[in-house]
Formats: sequence, structure tokens, C-alpha cells
Amino acid sequence: MTPTTAKRRGATYELERGYRRMIIPAILAVGIFAIVPLAGMLALSFSDYHLIRGSKGNYGFHNFIKLVSDKRLMNSIYVMAVLSVFGVAAQVIIGTAVAVGLQKITGKWRVGRVLFLVPYAVPHVAVALIWLSLFTPTLSPINAFFDLFGITVPSFLTTQNGALFAIIMADTWTNFPFAMLIILAALQGISPDLDEAAALDGATRVKTFIFITLPLLMPALLMITLFRFIDSLKHFPMIFVITKGGPGRSTQATNFYAYVQTFQNSNVAYGASIAVLLFATAALISFYVARLNQRVSA
Repeated sequence: MTPTTAKRRGATYELERGYRRMIIPAILAVGIFAIVPLAGMLALSFSDYHLIRGSKGNYGFHNFIKLVSDKRLMNSIYVMAVLSVFGVAAQVIIGTAVAVGLQKITGKWRVGRVLFLVPYAVPHVAVALIWLSLFTPTLSPINAFFDLFGITVPSFLTTQNGALFAIIMADTWTNFPFAMLIILAALQGISPDLDEAAALDGATRVKTFIFITLPLLMPALLMITLFRFIDSLKHFPMIFVITKGGPGRSTQATNFYAYVQTFQNSNVAYGASIAVLLFATAALISFYVARLNQRVSA
């Protein structure tokens, strides 16, 4: 080995050591704020800990066995599926439509794109309070407007479908800018020569979008769907502020049901098992969509 080669190897080794030292804080942060709470939640899920009665020291799978026969849990999964599927679909469709429209805007009007990001910057609790006022007949300016013409608008929050619609509307309004931003960035990476070539071949704008633009956007759409679907499992702020799980228990999604079991029923161990179920669901969805994204990108 020549002295020059030895120096290069030594410099490379020192550089790698420097990189390892730089990621130590990140590893510690992940361990403290992610792995440790996850391990604690997993340990609680196998226990019989109750916030009032304490624990008798019984450990096992009894909480997970109880999940299978829990009808309220099944209803919460249905509610979560409705909120996630319809909410994510609306966000992706609206975000894509707005991104395509904004792409055509040129000149000084491009500054207006920032306005579409405002809902994404508003905290979820504030968004929930805004939409709660819109769906409350005595507070809603929409109801006040229709009252001027003698038209009575029914209260959305008194029926299950109406309450679910209210939550989906609020969640879509605050999160569609995320899809819009990703799609807008993906559109910037598509060569305009493709649209010009399609136009020369006589293709309409709709056909160009369906057969050329949309396939090129599929990796971005799958990524948006993954992130938004996982994030949609956390509907708690919207449900807590707008419906509080009502009317009755009709809008208790799984994460809200975990809160009910943990803090209202004081059954911490059972609430932890529901949280573990949610975590496993999110992990499986992430793995499946990541594999699907690899196939689409290949």
C-alpha cells in the first residue's frame, strides 16, 4: 500500500467516523421519543393494568383476545375506514385538480399559490373549531344566510352520516394542500415536450392527462396516499372537538375508542392493546404501499 493510498483510506475512515457521530443525536432522539414509548405501550397491552384498580400482575394475550369479540371496536374500525377512505380520496382528487390548475398559472399570479397552503398551516384543533361553528345551526353563517330566505338547513351533527361528512370535510380542507404541493412538484418534473407531442398527434387535454400525465404521477400519488392514509388514522382532534364521538357512538374511530377505554373507562391495558392494533395496521399499510410503489417506479 502506497503512502498516498493509506492517507486516502485514513481520510475516508475519519469521514465515516464523523458521519457516525453526527447521527448519534438522531438515534438517541428516536430511541427516547419513539422506541421507548412504543415498548412501554406494548408492555402495557399484555398487562391487566387499570388506572383505578391497579394491576394484579396478570400478563398474557387476554386483551388481544377481547379485541376479537368487541363489537364497539368493530364499529370503530368501520368508522375509521369510512373517514380514511373517503377523506384520503377527496384530498388526493381535490389536491390533484388544484395542482393541475395552478400549474397553468404564470407570471405574477403564481404568488397566489401560497394562499392554498394556508389551511395546511392552521392547527387541527383550530380547524375543528372553525368547522364546528359552520355545522352548528345557531352559530353557522351558512344557516343564517339560508334563514334569510326561509330555508331550514338540517343539522349535520345530529345524524351519523352527517357527522361523518362534517369530519371528512374538515379533514379534507386542512390536508388537501399537502397533496396539492406534492403533485405540483411532480408536475414540474414532467417535460412539456410530452404535452406538445400529444397535441401534435391530435390528443385532447383530457386524453393527454389520462394517458400521459397521470401515469407519470402515479409514484407521487401512491406516496401521498400512503402518508395521508397513515395520518388519517389519527382523526382524534377532529372527532374530539366536532362530534365527541357522537351522536351516540357513531363517530368513535379506533383511536378515539382507545382514548375512551384508557381515560374514560380507566382501562389502560385494553386501551394500549387497541393502540398496538392501530400501530400494526399502519405498519402493514406502509409496507404494502412501499412495495407497490417500487413496482410502479420500476
